[in-house]
Amino acid sequence: MPRDRPRDEEDEEEDEHFWKGLARDLLVAAIIVVVFLAAIYLYTGVWPPLVVVESSSMQHSNQESFLGVIDTGDMVFQQAAPTRADVVTYLEGRATGYATYGDYGDVIIFRRAGNPTPVIHRAIMYIRLYVNGTADVPALAGITNWTAIGDAGPTTSPYYLHSVAIRAMGFRHNLGITFDFANFRNFAPRSGYITMGDNNAYNYCLTPDPCAGTPYDPTWVVLQADVIGRARGEIPWFGLLKLTLQPTDSCCADGWGDTRAPKNSWDSLLVSLLFLLALPFLLEFAVRGWTKYVSPRLPEIRWPWRRQTKPPATEGDPPEAESDSEDEEPGE
Repeated sequence: MPRDRPRDEEDEEEDEHFWKGLARDLLVAAIIVVVFLAAIYLYTGVWPPLVVVESSSMQHSNQESFLGVIDTGDMVFQQAAPTRADVVTYLEGRATGYATYGDYGDVIIFRRAGNPTPVIHRAIMYIRLYVNGTADVPALAGITNWTAIGDAGPTTSPYYLHSVAIRAMGFRHNLGITFDFANFRNFAPRSGYITMGDNNAYNYCLTPDPCAGTPYDPTWVVLQADVIGRARGEIPWFGLLKLTLQPTDSCCADGWGDTRAPKNSWDSLLVSLLFLLALPFLLEFAVRGWTKYVSPRLPEIRWPWRRQTKPPATEGDPPEAESDSEDEEPGE
């Protein structure tokens, strides 16, 4: 009989297999993470590819969040938009029917001078601003339902405008907003975007049409160089974890359940976390159930590319008879 190995050798071999298996698993996990991050970077073209929405300026309700809308605590993918052609404004989207996040045009992420926190707003129009406080808005030619004031009074030309009033704006299409280009005189001469938050449009309009207020951002004309990217896709709710651990002036200094984020976002986040915690156990039970109850009842599939092999002979099996010829009869 073979001599049994000492117990110490078996323990050493088991330890060696354990560490090798652990190293292999860690290597596979690292490769998966690298491939995932590389794929995200190839898609977005900007780093970091995700931004956490810290305020309610883009929400479509003050109390409720929605999938497909940018709400407080959402994580939004940002895709690089280095050129003017990469951004579709509200006016351009309204002319063609192109919409994102519940309204026309692109939502952009941009920097403002003196503010380290990026801003996420909808790009409403791209203007060329002159030192006398007038502006060219060529995209107005693609839509209807607007009136403008030029040097000589009311005009239908989109050039050298003092102001323009656009009706049927907002995600409910019921706002009439007047854009006064004199508000931007200090930035002239400049070409850039006028932006507005979807929720700000309703919070700052005391009356809907005409809007009694200034819902757009009058403090900045966004240069193309200021644009970090355009919003493309979102991971809802999970940004609330970051805001809970690192509160900002806009959210979550009161901790979990802060009312400045929609309540159903907190509820959805809690359900999602509980599901992720339970997922390994659910998968284990699913595999066990499949192996025990489903797999034995499935018919065996004989794949044509698999070679048929004879089972190995066991001790006590009689040896197979050999014949010199296939035509040889037994007993000859």
